[in-house]
Amino acid sequence: MAKRKSSRNNILGVVIAAALIGSVIGAIIFYDPGEPLPRPEDVKFTEKYDDEWGKLKAPISHVDVEHILISWNGANPQVTPKDPERTKEEAWELIEQIWNRYKVNPTKENFADLQNSYNEDTEAHHTYSIPDPRTGDENGGLVPEFADCAKSTEEGFARIVESPYGYHLIRRKKQGE
Repeated sequence: MAKRKSSRNNILGVVIAAALIGSVIGAIIFYDPGEPLPRPEDVKFTEKYDDEWGKLKAPISHVDVEHILISWNGANPQVTPKDPERTKEEAWELIEQIWNRYKVNPTKENFADLQNSYNEDTEAHHTYSIPDPRTGDENGGLVPEFADCAKSTEEGFARIVESPYGYHLIRRKKQGE
């Protein structure tokens, strides 16, 4: 009786081993890795900018914001674009791509990474308070277009505005950031 049980276990072991080997061989033969995924910076987004994404119904009086400035050749002598030959149309395409990259991952860490890569302002990570608590200036010392957009953006959202310096992607910081 002991011999019969042993031969059944051997047969069962052989069947299981054959099934596993067959599965591995099948996976190897039929595996198609496809095209490798492009690097995130190579992904082109097709969604057009929507100014309603994160826009408040009415502006508020105090905000803390950060931004990414993208400029173009001839926009303002105080700003040097990273691409000195960039046109206004190319600047819009770039700021819209940056907005899309933020929109799919709306975190302060992602925004900081985007600032590091793209911001053409003299200080990549400056926070602006509107109004400025030091001077009391209701626009925080910023151009009206920037301040108006900042005051009408929800916490954690980012919106685009044009100013004499170029295009700004303005992100309203969440309370406590």
